[in-house]
Amino acid sequence: MRELATSEIDEANKKASERILSAECTLVDIRPAIKAIPGFKSNLITHAGPPIEWKRMCQPQKLSIINLIIYEGLANTPKKAERLVETGDVKIEPNHNYGNVSGMCGVTSASMPVFVIKNKVHGNTAFNWQQTDLTAFGDKYEKTKEVQFVQEILAPVMKATIKEAGGINIKELLAKGLQMGDELHGSFDACRGILINWILPHIVKTGFPKETLVQVGEYFLSREGRWYCGNLMMGACKAMMDPARDIKYSTIVTAMSRNGVDFGIQISSLGNRWFTGAAGAIRGFTFPGYKPEDAAPDIGDSAISETRGLGGTATPASPSHARFMGESFQNAVNHTKLMHEVSVAEDPMFRIPYLDFAGVPVGIDMRKVVETGIVPKINTAMAHKEGGHPIIGAGVANAPIECFKEALKAFVEKYR
Repeated sequence: MRELATSEIDEANKKASERILSAECTLVDIRPAIKAIPGFKSNLITHAGPPIEWKRMCQPQKLSIINLIIYEGLANTPKKAERLVETGDVKIEPNHNYGNVSGMCGVTSASMPVFVIKNKVHGNTAFNWQQTDLTAFGDKYEKTKEVQFVQEILAPVMKATIKEAGGINIKELLAKGLQMGDELHGSFDACRGILINWILPHIVKTGFPKETLVQVGEYFLSREGRWYCGNLMMGACKAMMDPARDIKYSTIVTAMSRNGVDFGIQISSLGNRWFTGAAGAIRGFTFPGYKPEDAAPDIGDSAISETRGLGGTATPASPSHARFMGESFQNAVNHTKLMHEVSVAEDPMFRIPYLDFAGVPVGIDMRKVVETGIVPKINTAMAHKEGGHPIIGAGVANAPIECFKEALKAFVEKYR
């Protein structure tokens, strides 16, 4: 077999990065997962991160799955719900298998209303179920009111608003938010303000009673509502990254995700295969009443943000958020510069004002990560390791270099 030329890899990576940069993402609908996502079934529960056996799964993710099995009416006790998983009567798979992403534990079930985000340039569609304490942190099952609110009030109002607006350009929303002080993983106050301004003329045309619209407005002012654009970010980044998949010879990372046990990556030329290392500890701050040792290891599909060059890679866009995450501004700047060393392109649209409007780095090249030892940093929330709590803090975790080494080895085996 002939030896693969570096120029062939570089050309493949150029093609991958061009696909990422040219991608668009428009929010076109909100529908139940079983109606929106091809192949989704009533007895399927999907989760954040790479595949993992039930016995290895972390406790908050287990509890999130059990919560939705009961919520969907498939079982009426936690013990019966767990039994359904163990017997295979309820199927458990990663969100990414279905073009779906969701935050923290990321658990999605058939009736959950998901964002439908289309990339009209390349013709692909991505989905995202918005995180709630019940499904993202494995909070107590009694906390079902938020899920009910999303299903019965928020999703119908926003679905009608999206229709009135003729779709919402999420790529433009995120790019504007980045230049106004959001780093686009944990900080979304600017994006939220932009979104509310955009939808206001349309939401009042939907015909819903004033009392219903008041509830939606109050939601956007709440802690949960602050993260609404975070959900949109994940679905949009998935829509922008998927066109870079399955390009022969490309060494570009197309997905990064964590399940609280394993940190996994996918590589363009290696398709759906996951390469994993241990999910890292989160360095940062815990909220009053919690300690760092209470936190589960790094978890969630939201690292699709850093896969796209946002979040931990774009932290200098939000100096105050850098401090909140336990990082100094200078450390954040240094990391962005380092990520340029292991990426193949610079984004002409997503620009960081505090770095003289330099574009964020795009297209992480696993070869360069292994060669330099520079790994992505992930901005993340903290889940309690035992579940039964909402968010307990936030911080930064490093991607393990082992998964990049494993992927590079598989690439060499396949192409040489």
